[in-house]
Amino acid sequence: MSNEIIKNKRWYDSDPVVKLAVDMLEKAPEQIQLKLADFIIEEAKNRGAIIKFNNKEEFNYVWKRWQDKDEKLFEAMEYLKIIDFDTKKQLSLEIIDFIRKH
Repeated sequence: MSNEIIKNKRWYDSDPVVKLAVDMLEKAPEQIQLKLADFIIEEAKNRGAIIKFNNKEEFNYVWKRWQDKDEKLFEAMEYLKIIDFDTKKQLSLEIIDFIRKH
């Protein structure tokens, strides 16, 4: 049973800092979400992360996740998901700090 629970976790549930950052980002005002989305995308790209969409139509699908309401948020969460753990943790700490200050 415990292996089944682990398989069903979201990608960010495995680390408490990353989980807190994503939870805080989800609850943040839209203006802060978008500012942090730009930050995440820029930092991930600066560290060599690449996400290739075949075309913009790949975003046009219906999900019920909070980040799917905006293309930029969707892209930022995809970058946060694929970057290496150390970078993910560092960006998560910066996200938490930024939200707490604003």
